This record gives sequence, C-alpha cells and structure tokens, in this order.
Amino acid sequence: MSVRVDERVARCLTLLKSQEFQPLVEFLQLTHADTLTRLCTSREKDEMLRLQGRALQVKEILDLVDEGSTLLAKTRRQ
Repeated sequence: MSVRVDERVARCLTLLKSQEFQPLVEFLQLTHADTLTRLCTSREKDEMLRLQGRALQVKEILDLVDEGSTLLAKTRRQ
C-alpha cells in the first residue's frame, strides 16, 4: 500500500479489532468473499477488472485491520 499509515490511523485500525466493530469486519469479510465469487463467474472484462480492484481494496483494509497493533507499534518507534 502506498499511503502511509500514521499513528492516528493505526489506533483506529486497532479499534476495529474490538468486539464493538466485529460486525463491520465481518461485513468486509463477506464483501470480499462475495466479490471473489462474482469475479469467478464474471464474463465481461470491464466487470472483471472492477471486481479485481474491489477485492484488492477490501483485502488491503482487512489486512491493515489484522496488522493494526503492529502498525501502531511501528509508528510509535518512528
């Protein structure tokens, strides 16, 4: 990812791991899975490209949520 995650964003990402935000994370996981399913059945190139982009964006966000604590520690060391 080319956008730098600063300490404020890293703190927010760690909050997304809390129980309160679990429904949002589950929604993102379902969105990712649904996008991949639609990508597998897509026949049109434009639609495939859009779905690939969406799948990549959602996956990057989910990965950032998983790495939130590590990112927060890294930003505090800098």
